[in-house]
Amino acid sequence: MGLDSVEILMKVEDTFGIKIPDGEAEQIYTIGDFHNAVWRHLSGKSSAKCKSQILFYKLRKLLNEEFNFSPHQIKLETSPDDIFPQEFRREKYLKFSDTIGLTLPELKLTRPWSTLLSIFGFVTITGGLVTSLILINFFNISKWTLLITVAGALLTFIFSNLLNSKRTAINEQTFREFIQHTLALNYSTLLVNEGTNRQEMETVMNHIIADMAGLDLKEVSSEKRIADDLGID
Repeated sequence: MGLDSVEILMKVEDTFGIKIPDGEAEQIYTIGDFHNAVWRHLSGKSSAKCKSQILFYKLRKLLNEEFNFSPHQIKLETSPDDIFPQEFRREKYLKFSDTIGLTLPELKLTRPWSTLLSIFGFVTITGGLVTSLILINFFNISKWTLLITVAGALLTFIFSNLLNSKRTAINEQTFREFIQHTLALNYSTLLVNEGTNRQEMETVMNHIIADMAGLDLKEVSSEKRIADDLGID
């Protein structure tokens, strides 16, 4: 396993309170191998209790108390975008997260702003690299001009932070997906000592892998090879 894979492994170990020996970790090639390795070390910690179900009812109750949103209107297929208020969403969303003591999935930039950030990053970073190469190859300027590219990346990072107030989009399409992601983000503190079940374990692991590797959750499936298919070093 490469460095990125090791970081993911350590996060999974911390989440489930286990330790996978190095020799065993080196035999993990696919997501399915990873699932099997973790499940073996959870022997004796299995449980019929479904934490995602517990979390669903807990959040539904708290959303009713915080936003006066009728629990009967919140179903697994309900869109989270319809549940959290549009007005001052970011402020209310973060406050709700603090109130309930749970880490919620990050809000994303809405389409116009995400497009603008992508264009800005491409222009500053790629433009800086092209400018540096021209100065080095045609004007014999010091290779230190490559720092222009670093400056472009820094500017993109700063611009991204300046757009934080525009991050109001909820990425999850259904409340089911929202619950699963929230569970993955908080699993180590949500009744982990009471055990887990195989399906829940795989869901949590897939979210951790997707989040840390910057992948779409749909890309993470049992048959995928961690390095060759997902590009995780």
